[in-house]
Amino acid sequence: ENSFNLYISNREGILMENNRDKAVSSSKITEFMTFELGAMKYAIELPKIKEILTYPDNITTLPNTSKWVKGLINSRGEVVPILDIRIKFNTGPAVYDENTSIITVITEDKRMIGIVVDLVDDVQKLDTSMLAQVAEMGSAIPPKYLKGYVRLDNNQMLVIMDIERVVDKEELQDWF
Repeated sequence: ENSFNLYISNREGILMENNRDKAVSSSKITEFMTFELGAMKYAIELPKIKEILTYPDNITTLPNTSKWVKGLINSRGEVVPILDIRIKFNTGPAVYDENTSIITVITEDKRMIGIVVDLVDDVQKLDTSMLAQVAEMGSAIPPKYLKGYVRLDNNQMLVIMDIERVVDKEELQDWF
């Protein structure tokens, strides 16, 4: 019987065990990209992410838009609106430095949108059947934009963002 453990070191240097033989039939293991907004750690399902970009100098700004709509970029021939969700959700000061990144996501209706985050962290496998509901006071982001949260092995809370709700056409229609 071939059984092995895979240990992944995260940014804090904590080893997380991933024993592939522990999978239970009721669990729903999904890969997520983790990132930081202010002091909190968030995640988006990996299949929704097209690419991760460093924050560019050449964003075409749009007149008469909300502060959180940074503008448009050209990414591999596609025009991509860039939204700074740090400003939308007031997660702390919107600093633009070497860690600032854009996560480009593909929505279910095939739109490509870039969201600005403080720091892209890593990929984590999570059991989505273990998601807990986020209380009103649990995050800077209103619960309607979140799928829930999980507690990591280091007891840190990882909040799963509902990116479809964040970039929903109705959310954006007043801002463009």
